[in-house]
Amino acid sequence: MPRKRQPDRIDKIADAATATFIRDGFALAKVSQIAHAAGVGPGTLYLYAEGKEALFDLALRRAFEDPTLWDLKLPHPSPLPGALADHLWRCLQNAAHFPLLWLGTESPPPEDPAIEVEGILRELYSWLFRYRRGIQLLGRCAGDWPEAGQVFHRRFWRGGVRRIGDYLVRRMSEGAIPARGDGLASAHFVVESVAWMAVHREWSADGADISGDLALRTTLELLVPALTHRNDHS
Repeated sequence: MPRKRQPDRIDKIADAATATFIRDGFALAKVSQIAHAAGVGPGTLYLYAEGKEALFDLALRRAFEDPTLWDLKLPHPSPLPGALADHLWRCLQNAAHFPLLWLGTESPPPEDPAIEVEGILRELYSWLFRYRRGIQLLGRCAGDWPEAGQVFHRRFWRGGVRRIGDYLVRRMSEGAIPARGDGLASAHFVVESVAWMAVHREWSADGADISGDLALRTTLELLVPALTHRNDHS
C-alpha cells in the first residue's frame, strides 16, 4: 500500500535530486548520491521514489511548484511514457503569470513607455529567477528527456518570446518606442539577456560573483534605455 508523504523528508529528497541532476546530468547521476545528499540511506529513499526516473519527475514538479505535489502517494512511481511532459505542461500553464506583459499587448500606449517596459522586464526577471532551478534542470537533462525539453522550449519558451515580440511590434507601430530592429529578433535578445542574469549566471564561473540585486539592476539599466531611448536617428 502506498505510504503517505512525510513533508520534511520528501522536500529534502526533491532538493537533493534537483541539485544532483543539475550538477551531473540525468545519465550520470546515481540514486546513492541523491540519498547521501538528502541525508538518508538508499533503502529509505526508495520508500519515497521508485527509482531515478521517479526522482527526476519529483524534482521537476517541485522546481515548477506543481500544486498536486502535496497529494502524491509514496513511493512516487516512475512516470509513464509522455506523462512527465504532460505534467510539466500543466505546471507551466499554472505558473505562467505575466499580467504586465498581457496588459501591454492589449492596452493603448502608456504615457511613459519606459515605466511599462521596466515593469515587464522586472516581471520576466522575477519569473525566471523564481523557476531557475527547473530551467537549469531541463537545460542539463533535456537530452535524456527530449519530450520535456520540447514542451518547455518549443511550446512554452517560444510562445513567451513571441508574446514579447508582439508587444514590441505593437508599441513600435504606435510610435511609443523607437522602431529599431525586428520585433521577434529583439524579443529573443531581451529574453536571453534576462535569462542569463536571472538563471544562467549561477552556472558561470564569473557570473556566480554577481549578486541578485546587481544582476537585476544591470538588466534594467541596459535594456530599458535600449528599448525606449530615442536618439537623433530614431
